[in-house]
Amino acid sequence: MNPKTYPNVGFSAGEYHTRLWRDTCSEERFRALGPTVDFAKGAILAQAGRVPRCCYYVLEGRVMAFEYTLTTGDRYYNFNEEGSLLLESNVLLEKAPPVSFVAVSAVKAVAIERERLMARLREDPALAEELLMSLSYKFLAAMDQVREGTQYNVAWKVCNLLLTFAERYGVEYDGKILIKEKISQQMLANLLGVNRITMVRTVKELREQNLIEQINGFYCIRDRERMLEYMDEASASLR
Repeated sequence: MNPKTYPNVGFSAGEYHTRLWRDTCSEERFRALGPTVDFAKGAILAQAGRVPRCCYYVLEGRVMAFEYTLTTGDRYYNFNEEGSLLLESNVLLEKAPPVSFVAVSAVKAVAIERERLMARLREDPALAEELLMSLSYKFLAAMDQVREGTQYNVAWKVCNLLLTFAERYGVEYDGKILIKEKISQQMLANLLGVNRITMVRTVKELREQNLIEQINGFYCIRDRERMLEYMDEASASLR
């Protein structure tokens, strides 16, 4: 897979984004597979432990996979944004998801029932190829997420997560990269599965290293190259 260049900040992205799903599936092809449905912010699209009736192609908005754990409270796994599929593997296998999916903004999506999806897959090799690519990407990204969880410390994970958000929402600002998306420390903690105290301490450390700052409530990466060097040093210390 060739690295993608993000023109707003000049990034060369990593191969797999483990937190923000934004697939390149054909909207025209998937829009034809079912009716368009709307979900209000806070609506549950799929409940953990229940086999979903439909999978969804997101046209607008953002859907989050989450669960509640006894150790860290809410745990966020990933966000599905416009152009992404969700629950397709559960619908294909007729298996219940282990986590729930909630609309974190107003969402417009195509609802695709299993029978319709299976029929079109038999007729349209291009659709089957797109679905296979989406599933393969998610599988490899999930592997990277597991590796990240076991091989790196919290500071490395926070840097990596902020860089991921910067690739998606970053804009140049006074020689720095401003992430034009409100991200709270609690959200970072929930995404990484750590407690709030650990996250507060880690963010403080990154500020003291002059790697990040906040401008009007938005995180700003002061120097991407220095942050990458810091991550290299952090990972080397764990070997």
